[in-house]
Amino acid sequence: SSGINAEYGGNTWFHKNDIKISISLEPSKKDAPHDESVPMKYIRCSMRLKVSHLEEYIRDKTVLKESGLQITCKNKPLDGQLTLENIWLDTWKRKEAPMRLYYSKKAD
Repeated sequence: SSGINAEYGGNTWFHKNDIKISISLEPSKKDAPHDESVPMKYIRCSMRLKVSHLEEYIRDKTVLKESGLQITCKNKPLDGQLTLENIWLDTWKRKEAPMRLYYSKKAD
């Protein structure tokens, strides 16, 4: 995180005035063990957040630390460099919030 702070001149509130989006972040399998679920299913965050940031969050909050992750929206795999705004415009098609995202271990 110190690299992020340096990149933005030490300002830790650089996303404060961004447009926010509500997302639902859930395991893709209904029978997923409880310890594979993130503690907060609903998250409100900046539309500039990237999928790779969500992957880091999931790894930090679940037992999926070492495994590769796949995040999907409407059964479409999402690239780590996409922002939530890209997904909301292109995949979610501006439907009602929360935008539903699912995560799972990447298939080997």
